[in-house]
Amino acid sequence: MLIVYESKTGFTKRYANMLAAKTRLKVLRVKELSKVNQDEEIIFLGWMKVGKIKGLDKLRKYNVKAVCGSGTGRTAEPDNEAVIARNKIEGIPFFYLRGGCFPLKELKGMDKIMLSMFLKMLKSRKDKDEKLEEAISIIENGFDGVKEENLEPVLKWLNTR
Repeated sequence: MLIVYESKTGFTKRYANMLAAKTRLKVLRVKELSKVNQDEEIIFLGWMKVGKIKGLDKLRKYNVKAVCGSGTGRTAEPDNEAVIARNKIEGIPFFYLRGGCFPLKELKGMDKIMLSMFLKMLKSRKDKDEKLEEAISIIENGFDGVKEENLEPVLKWLNTR
């Protein structure tokens, strides 16, 4: 079994390396897939954007046994069922890993533009609750939610195989 990951800012990569350290499985980036036998079992880790797990489509012809999606929310957004359906991974174990993001001032290009517009929209809402305030803070200040304990469900799944 291998760990294959796609990471944009390094948070998902950290999870892949933590999982490798705990399991002694080999880790590869998606761009190294040419080194992988298509029959080899894979645990895939990818970062999420609007419920879509980035990099996963490149593994459709491979033997993916579990999928982990990394995002900034406390839980998968919109929810686990929607993420599973949106990514067409019904029947494959899915694990959500809370990752992180850099502060808005450190972003560049289209990411900064899009997140700035989203932040403006969030701040203009009248019905701010704790979850919304947290989202605003995460965008403005950044956030690092990567923790070994978040891998426990994945490790438990691996131990039952």
